[in-house]
Amino acid sequence: MSKKYYAVRVGKTPGIYFTWADCSEQVTGFKGAKYKSFKTIEEALEFIGEDNLDNKKIVQKQETTTKNKKLREKVDSLKVEPSSKPIRSNADVKVYKSYIDPVEIMNDYEFIAFVDGSYDRGNQVFGSGVIVLNPNDSSYETYYNAGFDKWDQWNIVGELEAVKVAINKAKDNKVKNVAIYHDLKNISLWASGEWQVKNEYTKEYVSYIEKMSQKLNICFVKVKAHSTESIYNDLADEAAKGAIIKYLDEV
Repeated sequence: MSKKYYAVRVGKTPGIYFTWADCSEQVTGFKGAKYKSFKTIEEALEFIGEDNLDNKKIVQKQETTTKNKKLREKVDSLKVEPSSKPIRSNADVKVYKSYIDPVEIMNDYEFIAFVDGSYDRGNQVFGSGVIVLNPNDSSYETYYNAGFDKWDQWNIVGELEAVKVAINKAKDNKVKNVAIYHDLKNISLWASGEWQVKNEYTKEYVSYIEKMSQKLNICFVKVKAHSTESIYNDLADEAAKGAIIKYLDEV
């Protein structure tokens, strides 16, 4: 995971911090706070300006909070190596690039799930939400997942992990025909091989889809985000956000 520097230009004590927890202490509750994260210390220095450095001290390193320390410990032993050359998926999946009412495909796909992801940038935590429809009535079941983004892929992680949650649930229920409704187009374009994947995390996603497509009949259906096409997409989004809150409460 790439190193980040948190620059506080306006806050309790302006300066450059190694962790979000330390940065948060300087800006939380401070009216008009100005801060930003950078990948290089040079960019961070340029953002805050020399006048804001306390006695020319470039980096102020404070003790991390217990919560931040636990999150970091989870990541330190799970470093992701740099990606090699791009690849394309060979999975046998079907893709609908425009919305289809679930009622129209329920005879072909008995397991229909709406997936969505969310991301807490400050804590680098992803959330995944899944809404599985009951084919016999208008009821549904909610599933979710959350964790630390050790791949530094932001909201992509929540979206792709939601797909895995849905497919794994279908597999556990011994269902063969699975329809995944999603608003992030990358989900289906990477799965079908229309788009290449370039980093280790998305390659792992492609490998997973290839493996599962040998056991299940999977199709992907594109949904417009936060539109009137389906309330289930919004419900999946709410589940993803709730998963983050629950995860942080338990760390």
